[in-house]
Amino acid sequence: MHGVLRPAAVRGSVRTSGGRHRRRPGPVEVQPRSVVSDRPKSRQPKPGEPRSRPSSAASPGPSRSPGSSGSSGSPGSTGFRRTAERLSYPVILRLHRMPRWVVTIGLAALLVAGLLTPAPYGPVCLGVVVALMAWLTYLAWHEGDRSRRVIRLVALALGGAALAIRIIAA
Repeated sequence: MHGVLRPAAVRGSVRTSGGRHRRRPGPVEVQPRSVVSDRPKSRQPKPGEPRSRPSSAASPGPSRSPGSSGSSGSPGSTGFRRTAERLSYPVILRLHRMPRWVVTIGLAALLVAGLLTPAPYGPVCLGVVVALMAWLTYLAWHEGDRSRRVIRLVALALGGAALAIRIIAA
C-alpha cells in the first residue's frame, strides 16, 4: 500500500464557493497515500520503527504488559493472576497482531462447527470457544464497569450452557 500514489489536487488547489476544487497553475504533485488502519494511532508503529516489540536484551528493564504501571501484570495483581497475565501476554500479543477478520472468522467457524458438527467434534470446537471466552473474561475482569462484567458473565454462561447441552445430547 505504500507504493500507491495519488495526485494531490486538493493540496495544490483552491476551493471555490460551490465547494469544488480549482487547480492552481503549475505541475501536479504526487504524494503517497497514507495507510488506513482500523487500529488506534497510538498502536501503529511510527515510520522507520520496527513492527515487532524489541527483544528483552535490547530494552533494559522489566517487561511490561499493556496498561501496567511499571511492574509486570496489573497494578495490585499477585499470585496466580500475575502468572496468568505473564504467560498470556505472548499469546494476546500474537492475537492482537493478526488481522481482526482472521480472529473473527476463526471464532465464528469454531462456534458454528461446535453447534452443528456431530458429537465427537462439535463439543470440542464449542469447548475451545468457551475456554477462550473464559480466559479472556478472566484477563479483562478488572477492566470496565459492573455492566461490562455482567455482560461477560452472561455470554460465558450462555456458552457454557450450549456446551453442556451438546455434551448431554451426545
